[in-house]
Amino acid sequence: MIYKANCKLNLHLRVTGKLPDGYHSLETIFQEIPFYDEIDISIPEEDKIEFSSTGIKIPDGDNNICVKAAEILKDKYSIRKGCKIILQKNVPIGAGLGGGSSDAAATLKALNELWSIGSGDDDLEKIALKLGADVPFFIKGGCACAEGKGEVLRPIEPLLKNGSILLIYPHIHISTPDAYRKLNLNLTNLSNNIIFAEVLKSGVSLSDFHKRFVNDFEDVVFKEYPEIGKIKELLLNEGADLAAMSGSGSTVFGFFTSEDKLRNSMSLINKNYFVKAVKL
Repeated sequence: MIYKANCKLNLHLRVTGKLPDGYHSLETIFQEIPFYDEIDISIPEEDKIEFSSTGIKIPDGDNNICVKAAEILKDKYSIRKGCKIILQKNVPIGAGLGGGSSDAAATLKALNELWSIGSGDDDLEKIALKLGADVPFFIKGGCACAEGKGEVLRPIEPLLKNGSILLIYPHIHISTPDAYRKLNLNLTNLSNNIIFAEVLKSGVSLSDFHKRFVNDFEDVVFKEYPEIGKIKELLLNEGADLAAMSGSGSTVFGFFTSEDKLRNSMSLINKNYFVKAVKL
């Protein structure tokens, strides 16, 4: 059976501190969008986990996070069955879109069903956290405010809707650990994030807050890779309702309620970049 693993955007991202276990504490707004990897999972007769991939080349092969997800689930519930996983990789790697995390969550949800485990979402989220800080969000997806490492989730109504997303990935791989190391946490801690609390209230809309949304990684990444900052500037100049870098980069997204402005922006993007338009 084929499962879709949607990617995500960070509409807002503050890094608020460092935790004793080495992770950082965050305040972020995740929104799932319908651009996805496809994962074909079947249950063979042999008690063995098999993995292969097509599409965008992935660097880790049999150590892929889908395999790790299957192994964790198999060990936890003493499953005496195997699985065959074929990943069609469409979402760029190291792009701030959470493609790998989404693949892991999709694998957990699929095998929970195919292996007849019957775990609820709350249990799957706890297992997902062992695979990465972003993975729990993808168990339910949608739109959510997240705190802690990203695992303390509070669902909200989608802030991006009735429009289109333009994704631009300039084929620059940003190392997330490096991006964190370069952050000046003293500066990010000085600002009390009122926006985050306000978005949790019912009835808020994107128009209320989008000009105050920030991504703490943009200063670090744009300084090292000015062309990424120029993509954001181009989208805003061409009429995007919201434009930002997602996660630690390097994908920049623009949200457009005008299809004409979106198409005009696409025509101005470097033809060597990965460009994808997604309807919401």
